[in-house]
Order: sequence, then structure tokens, then C-alpha cells
Amino acid sequence: MIVENKKTTFVVFFIFLFLMCFSAEVKAQNKLPFTEGIKKIETKFDVKFSFDSRKANEFQISLPSLNQKLTKVLSEISSETEIVFAQIDERYITIQFPIIYISVCGTIIESAKGLPIENADVLYGTQKIITTENGVFEIKKIPYDATISIVVNDYTATSISANSLQNQGINCPFVFINPNLNFLPTVTLENYVVKGISKNTNGSVTIKNSNFEILPSLIEPDILQIAQVLPGVASYDETASNINIRGGKSDETLILWNDMRMYQTGHFFGLISAFNPNLIKKMTVFKNGTHPAFGEGVSGVLSMESYTTVTQEFEGGVGVNLSSTNLFAKIPLSETFAFQVSGRTSINNGVGNPVYKEFFERTFQNTEVINLQSNTSFGLRSTDEDFSFYDISLAAIWDITKKDKLVYNFMTISNQLQFTERIIAIDSSEASNNKLRQRTLLGGITHTRNWSPNLKTTASYNSSTYVFNGNNTVDQLITLQSQRNEVKERAARAEISYRFSEKLTIDGGYQYINTNVANNDIIGVTGTATNNSTSANSFYSNASLTFNQKKTTLGGGIRYLNYGNFDNRIEPRITAHHKLNKVFTLFTAAELKSQTVFQFTARENQLLKLQTARWQVADGLENPLLTSKHISLGTAFSKNNWTLTVEGFYKNVEGINSANLGFRNQFQNAKAIGEYDVKGVEFSLGKKLKNFSTWLSYTYTDNQYNFPTLYPETFRSNLDVTQALGAAVTYGIKNLTFSLGVNYNSGLPFTPVNNQNVVIDNNGTPSISFLAPNSDTLNAYFRSDFSTKYEFKLDETFRGNLNLALLNIFNTENQLSRFYQISSDENGVNSINEVSTKSLGFTPNISFQLLF
Repeated sequence: MIVENKKTTFVVFFIFLFLMCFSAEVKAQNKLPFTEGIKKIETKFDVKFSFDSRKANEFQISLPSLNQKLTKVLSEISSETEIVFAQIDERYITIQFPIIYISVCGTIIESAKGLPIENADVLYGTQKIITTENGVFEIKKIPYDATISIVVNDYTATSISANSLQNQGINCPFVFINPNLNFLPTVTLENYVVKGISKNTNGSVTIKNSNFEILPSLIEPDILQIAQVLPGVASYDETASNINIRGGKSDETLILWNDMRMYQTGHFFGLISAFNPNLIKKMTVFKNGTHPAFGEGVSGVLSMESYTTVTQEFEGGVGVNLSSTNLFAKIPLSETFAFQVSGRTSINNGVGNPVYKEFFERTFQNTEVINLQSNTSFGLRSTDEDFSFYDISLAAIWDITKKDKLVYNFMTISNQLQFTERIIAIDSSEASNNKLRQRTLLGGITHTRNWSPNLKTTASYNSSTYVFNGNNTVDQLITLQSQRNEVKERAARAEISYRFSEKLTIDGGYQYINTNVANNDIIGVTGTATNNSTSANSFYSNASLTFNQKKTTLGGGIRYLNYGNFDNRIEPRITAHHKLNKVFTLFTAAELKSQTVFQFTARENQLLKLQTARWQVADGLENPLLTSKHISLGTAFSKNNWTLTVEGFYKNVEGINSANLGFRNQFQNAKAIGEYDVKGVEFSLGKKLKNFSTWLSYTYTDNQYNFPTLYPETFRSNLDVTQALGAAVTYGIKNLTFSLGVNYNSGLPFTPVNNQNVVIDNNGTPSISFLAPNSDTLNAYFRSDFSTKYEFKLDETFRGNLNLALLNIFNTENQLSRFYQISSDENGVNSINEVSTKSLGFTPNISFQLLF
């Protein structure tokens, strides 16, 4: 009986198992491609689905019975596939597909030699895999549609989709690449400070725009503001473009766009960067150990590069925020020729525009634009103002052959302010019209040839013109005052680079630069005019040697300058990088540099009481050549997505003229030649997780002027900010990212007055009695910012970004400068006024960008 029961139980179990397998097989046979099943549902229920057709191809569904409610049909499909259906209205439904994870592997092969490539970098998100000696890599649990980048010699040789490695039907399919020599420095620290920033073995820092995460206060990846997260890089007047590197003036920073020097770098007098971010590929930052190909910029170099790849498909975008509208496009005309174009124009003072209001008040505070009263003893006064800006850039890219590339770049930038003042009296009326305009026009052409994987040559020519015009007229007839600052520059370069082996690369070249600067000031019928020029023939060479099992890298170069109006100079540049172990590295750098073109602050004859920085050329007399000596030593730590760097530095700059420094104290009219010394320590810390990142940067400096002919001889620099700190946290969930950050510094110095005897008589002229220069400090600067970014996809063609930025969310009132002026009342009694420049208040901004 027991045996019979066992047999019965076995037969029942076997039949049940058979029926289960048969049911599963029938169910599998009944599966339909997702799009086919969805069409049947659309026809049956008269609805319309919106979804990504490319992702849909990865799914099959078992179509439920359609003789039931639509909600039940969709619920059964969701239970089976985890596909999410969202009802928009009675007819339209959106579909969100679950992420499909796969495991992939590949073999990197050099197409020219057919050999595997060892130690290539395979990048996906924050992951970095190194290929084996057989060129093999493997990535587990990666989204099927993720993009994998193959990097050889720090050059992104190709990007491929993860599913292309899975669907080729063989184990570890071959990926063929042509690793043409790119001559870029080796990356030593990925995600330095934040994602998208890398520190290189030659001491430079690379910022890749397309790979950059959101920053507090930014609604778009402004490359100049991104640079300010680096320790030792700041803008103490709160602008995007006036960048101070290690205590140097902003004009001591050489800013290049595709190897062309920029003499105008901002809109709204610097509050907005003049560089449209859509076509900026990357920027390289040198604080020390600058490559000898770069001259000028005694404090540092920011070199921007645009995209130079001929795209095979049309790409573009349009966007708008509360300060400007923009567009860009990459337009392929053939497989070897393409155009790139971008443009931006301002949005003026529309009703309730908080950005325009804050920017305008910040820019024109303490000027006649803001301070004029509507009523005077002469009559009724009224004013009108109009401020606008735009920038346009264009590139033409031609792959002449597989080895030859020709690129033409063009850019124009314009800022314009028009301010009209009208006075209407009983028996007369008068109108005063003030115009200020800044404009830049530049263009350049570059030819590059890769003769072989180891030999590359480059030849380029460019020209640049910058003009500042200001004038004041009465009733459109009589010119009361005019100012003009014009810079014209022409430059040519020829360069050759050769890689002798994986360990040794040498490059060198010749550069010619001619710069002419004109300054004109006219008051009524009298005026002054200067026109000076400088030229230099420069020869340079640089070598990079890697040895000690790739643990040590030495870079050394020299730049020889043959000036037309100065003594010849030899400027060595040295860098060294040594990897102590898997987590610790040491690095050092030293350099000598010089600079022939710099700025002075125009105070006399200024229009609207608006200070403007104007360019001038070193003449060897009142304005000698600027020269600098710079040395630094540091260490870096990297482990478990933590990055830490500490670097100490010392810099000396000689040849500075006190008349060019914008003093508003007892040295306001002094003309003395001196130097400044700055020493300090920079610290940065960053941590990157899957959805969360945080970073902190801190800089301590001691910055001192020394003028032997002034008293006192030594005193604090105008940019002696002892402590500066920046920190932020960023969190992302699906398509939404949040970022919150703070900026702090201990305050800029200023010169206080002697309150016991404020105004003194100086040979019949009243003057202010000052205490020691720069002996006091403004209150500490503190600002909190917030931003968020939402990325979404409309269909196969269109996707969008919606950004919100809240600058100075607590509306903290920070002072950026303080000075004093003498005023007299109607009885001739003299007193002083304290004048302060305040920072931006609470400034919300929102942007929308549509990409296609």
C-alpha cells in the first residue's frame, strides 16, 4: 500500500512538472517583441504610448488577454517585466523601462600593428579598468546601453556601447583602435577635487567640460568658474573672468582660447564668462611648471580648447536663462568637413528679472549710473540706461587626409552700456549721453599632421583685436570726454613633437608674437595719446621622461625669448612626479617667466565714475618687464575614491608699478617699481561615491609688497587673503542632481583713516590722513549657494536640462572693497565719505536647454 502511494505521488509530481515546463514553453513561444505587443494594445484600447524605441528592442512580453480592463493588462505586463506605465491623460501613456545590467569584456587591438594594447584605460562612470598584457578588460554589472570610453596615451581613442560587446557572439570581442600620438600629459589623479578634473604628472590640471558635475551657483558649466574650485585659484572681486592665481593680479593670468590670447574674458564687466560653454572641450590650468610653449602669464595659464572632431551626425541645442539666451550646433557637411557655431545674447531688464537687477546694481554701484538723484537745484533730472552683450563663435574643421587636419576658429564678443541723463529746467534743457563699449574680434587657423604614430607637427597663425571705447557727449554735439584702449596682436607658431619610446617624448617649436597697444584720453579739446608695441621671437623645447617602472616622471624645458625692445631671456621650466606606492605620490615644479602686456586701472578722466582696467605694454622705464620665480612641492593621496593633495609654494614677481595696482590710499598717485612675494599652502580633499560626492579646498597665503622708494617699504598686498575655503556636497538620484556649497575667505585688506585728524591740509589742497597701507581687513566673506539639475528625455531626438541656481541663499552682505573720498558742503567744510563695494545679494537663476 505504501509502495503504491509512492508510485501515485511520483506520477502526480511528474505530470505537474511536465505541465509546468509545457506551460513555460508555451508562454515563451507566445512572447512578442515589445513594440508589436504595444501596437495591439493601442489598437484595442485606442490609446497612445510614448517610449524609447531603442530600449524597447531589448524587451519581449507575453501579451495578456485583451478582454479585460486596460489597467489590468498593463499591471500584468509590469509584474512580468518591471516596466512602469504612467498615465498622462485618458489617451496618452508614457513608458519607463527598467535598467538591464550585463557583463561585458573586450580585447583592445592596435589596428596598424594588429597587436593587443596593454595598460589602456577603460572608463565607465567612476570605474577605471586597466587592460592586461593581452589587451583584455572585463566589466561586470553595467547598464546594457552604457557608454565605455577607451583611453590610450591619455587620448580618448573611441567610445562604444556596452551592448555592442555582448552581442557580437564571441568571447571578449576585438575593439580596433588607432592610437595616434596625442602628446598629452599622463593623468596621475582622477577626479581631483571634483569629477571631471584631473591632475597630471606635469603639474597641470585638466578640466573636461563634458564630464563635469553640477556646482553650487552654476546653471551651466562655465569653464572659468569651474576653475575656481581649485585651491589657489580664486576671483576676489566675485567675477567669473578676473581670476587670481596664488595671489597674483587677474592680468597676470594668461587666458587662451584655442591658442589665442584673450584680452576680454567677461560680460557684465566680468560677472559672466564670455566663453559659451557648449563648444569648450576642455581647459588646462598651469599654476607652476608651465610648459615652455606658453609665454606671458607670470602667475598662471588657463588654456581652453574647442572640439576638433568632425561629427558624423547633426548635434545642437538652444537654451535660455534669466541673463541670456544661447544656441549651438555641430553641422557635418561631409564625412571629412564640419562646422561648429555657437552664440549668446543678453536678456535685458525685463520686468522682475532678479538676475539683471542684481548684476546691474553690483556692476554699477558707486557710479553715476546708480547714484544720480532725480531732482537737483538746476531742474528735474531723469535717466535712461541700456546694457547688452553678445558673443558668437564659429569653427570650420576639415580632415584633409587621414593624417592632416585643418581648423579655423573665429570669435567676437561685445558689451555695450548706454546711459542718458536729461535735465529739464524752466528755460532750458540739456541731455548728456554716455557710451561704453568693449569688443573683441579674433580668428586663427591651425594645421596638424600626424606623420606617424610617433611624429606630429602643428603650424598656426592667429590675430586678435580688442577695443574699449567710452565717450560722453552733450546734446549729441559736444564731446566732453572720450577714452579708447585698443590692443592688436598677431601670432604665429610652428611645433614638432616626437615620441622616441614609451618613456621619452620631446617637443619643441618657434613662436612669434607682435602686440600693439594704444591708449587715448580726451577732455574737451585736449588729450593724451600713447601707442606702444612689443614683439618677441621665442624658441622652446621640452622633454618628458618616464622611468623606474613608470613610477617616476621628469619634465624639463626651456624657453628662449628674443625681444625687440628688451634684453633676451632664458626661462627654464621643471616638473617632477614620483609614485611612492599605490596611494601616495610626490610632485614638485619650478619655473621662470616674464610678461610684457598687463593692465592698469584708469581712475583719472573716468566716465560715470566707473573704473575700467586698461591694457598697456611694458616700456622698460616706468613699466618694466614683469618677471617671476616660482617653486612648489606637494604630495597626493588616492584610495577608495578618496583624493587628497597638499602643496606648498613660493612665488616672487618683480617689476610691478604701484601706479598700476589701483591704490586708493596715500599711494594713489605714487609711481614706484617694486615686487611682491607670496608663500602659502594649498589643500584639497574629495570623496566620490555612486550617487554622492563631496569636496573641500583650502588655501593659506602670506602676500607682501615691497617698494624700496615708498614708506613703509613692505606692506600687505591688495590681494593678501590669508585664508580661503570652498566646500560642496552633491547628490544625484536618477535624473535629478542637487548641490550645496559654501565659499569663505578671511577678507581683503584695506587702508584705514586716522580718525583723530581725518582731513589734513597738503599745501592748500585737502587730503585724507591714512594709517599704514593695507593694515586693516574687511569682514570675512561668506556665501552659501545651491543648485539643482534635472535631465530628461523627450523622444529619440530631443532631450533637455532644467537647472535652478540660488546664489547667496542667505542674502549675506559681503564687502569686496572699502575706500574713502573727500567731500565738501556748501560752506566749504571738508569731510570724508566711506565707499564700499558690496557683493551680489540673493540671486536666483533658472535655465532650460533643449538638446538634439
